[in-house]
Amino acid sequence: MTLVEMMVGIALGLLLMAAVATLYIVCLKSFASMTNYAELNGKSRFASDILTRDIRNAAAVTALTTNQLILHYPAGDVTYTFDGGTLTRSQFETNKLLLRGITSISFSLYQRSATNQPYEEFPPATPATAKLVGFEWTCSRPVDASLNNSLTLQGAIVKLRNK
Repeated sequence: MTLVEMMVGIALGLLLMAAVATLYIVCLKSFASMTNYAELNGKSRFASDILTRDIRNAAAVTALTTNQLILHYPAGDVTYTFDGGTLTRSQFETNKLLLRGITSISFSLYQRSATNQPYEEFPPATPATAKLVGFEWTCSRPVDASLNNSLTLQGAIVKLRNK
């Protein structure tokens, strides 16, 4: 082997190793993003399931503000509060943190439609006349060592079954 052949071989080997290292780093970041997204989506769905269960079993809506939903139960009210990016469920003076990383949240109250309107358009309601409760939130969480964020959106319109 000549010196020129050796230099070309080493250069090609270094290029190949740089390509493999770059591919490894990209795959590692992608895996971290997907893991982060899956965890965030799972926690968001868990919070949505608990909120949906409570709405379905509630007797009525006691109050609704931009950051708080109070559901009436004969045994005691259940309160959902959005504060500083977290959603907390409170009942019997016990607080449970359901979700963190919330960037926006909204609650809505609707009446049951008197006519058959297309696309399930429901008229707005007050807490006294509400038959349906809508909620929607967006969660975001940064991916470690990256400028990207994982983002999930959760929403539903749930019927008060006991009203």
